[in-house]
Amino acid sequence: MIRILLFLLALILLICSYYLIKKPQGLLVLFSKETQTESRSFLRQFGYLYGLLGIIGVVIGILDQRTYSMLYLILLLVAAAVFALLMGAKTKKG
Repeated sequence: MIRILLFLLALILLICSYYLIKKPQGLLVLFSKETQTESRSFLRQFGYLYGLLGIIGVVIGILDQRTYSMLYLILLLVAAAVFALLMGAKTKKG
């Protein structure tokens, strides 16, 4: 059951990675006009990070080790929290 959920999570991460790298226009409206290029590189960096975490998730799903799975989930939660905090700080006010 854990393996299925890890593969599903990895798939979601890879889809989010594709969206952040190839189609950032949907999220660029949240940023001010002056910081569009900086925001595009910010989204691209986290897109690559999510892609890497998705690939690691597939590998950990294949290994099927509970300890590695828990460490992966902790790492993923930290990365998502950092993304949310940085994006919240960069978005335009009002």
